[in-house]
Amino acid sequence: MTPRRGLAFVALCWAVGAGFLCGTAPVASAQESVKSEIELSAKDIGAKENAIGNLIADSIRSEAKTDIALIAASYFTEDAKIAKGAVSLKDLLKTLEYKDDSITVLKLTGNQILKGLEHGLYLFPKSNSGFLHFSGMVVTIDASAEKEKRVLSVKIDGNALDKSQTYKVSMPTPLANGALGYFSIWKKDDIDKEETKRLDDKTLATAIKSYIKEHKTLSKSDERLIVKGKIADAK
Repeated sequence: MTPRRGLAFVALCWAVGAGFLCGTAPVASAQESVKSEIELSAKDIGAKENAIGNLIADSIRSEAKTDIALIAASYFTEDAKIAKGAVSLKDLLKTLEYKDDSITVLKLTGNQILKGLEHGLYLFPKSNSGFLHFSGMVVTIDASAEKEKRVLSVKIDGNALDKSQTYKVSMPTPLANGALGYFSIWKKDDIDKEETKRLDDKTLATAIKSYIKEHKTLSKSDERLIVKGKIADAK
């Protein structure tokens, strides 16, 4: 993925939307870890739904207690690969380029969320550093549709996205500040200062650590990004 600087945007449990299936443990060991029943790889993370992307997005949403969480493909190391079995916190943090970025909460309308999803799909099916991984939504797209017209439906907690409704959305602070071209969709005025202050500068790393203390098994889940239509040639 392109460097972030200079850019102006599974317990793993059933949760809002689609999530990973889970088992929980009341106490975490000194070396936090999860058991993964699937291989974790960042391959094609800039163009496809990805288990690592889902996990990190789930961690952000759990920490921030928001309706939705977003994270862009540029946050992940391209060569990240973790085999099935025990996966430590250290292993998971190695998948991130910017693990120490803080988390910010925004109040976004359904229309802004829709535009954000379309922005992330702008180069689809080509790899794109702004491609979004998310938690709390199930999104269906038409791969054969024109740019900015690819999203067919969005469901949040089983309900259709309401363009006029306001949702709480958590994400890494640089993305909240408009990185990767998302400044054209949300503004700093959309930041929920009270909710962000409540997080007390919690980072991606602390969110992941908190998450795996309670969610100990990583399994394959239902899709969050459902692709319909014939995918055009990515060349």
